[in-house]
Amino acid sequence: MKKLMCALMLILCLSCESNAASNSADAFMSLTFGLTYARTQKRMENSGAATITPRKETLTMSGMFEGYPATYIFGFHNKKLLKSKSVYLQSMGDAETDRRFYEAVQKGFNAAYGSGKESPTVNNRAAGKIMLRNVWTPDRYTTITLTYNPEMSKRFPGNSLNSRFIQLIWKYDKWD
Repeated sequence: MKKLMCALMLILCLSCESNAASNSADAFMSLTFGLTYARTQKRMENSGAATITPRKETLTMSGMFEGYPATYIFGFHNKKLLKSKSVYLQSMGDAETDRRFYEAVQKGFNAAYGSGKESPTVNNRAAGKIMLRNVWTPDRYTTITLTYNPEMSKRFPGNSLNSRFIQLIWKYDKWD
């Protein structure tokens, strides 16, 4: 009976790990400001993200975010506490799917924090084109910015973070 329970627990753990490894979105969204560098890195690695460039005040990782290839960037206060977190999503090449995903993210944040007041902003990388930006301020120290660049949904972009179709940036300014 003990062996059967151990085998069931092992299968359950392996299935949980495979689900966690396929998507780092939950870990990213649940990271709270004030976490240490090591704790942030460990939580993201446990969710399947891989470290790209570890530095003293920033941490860059790659992983998946709801099925999209993502680059995560974390900024730390000089006391080694998490003060900003960003995710940049790479398009899968289907503009309509990308647009629906953006709208779902926007609706989720609007439901949680009120209207983000979507507004067009100049796209510095494509002359004559615009991006859509939403900004939420859940409290006086926190700012959340969601930027959607429809031009980057039409193709697979390069490695530049500016060529990603969605940029989601969280900043905590209490320590600045």
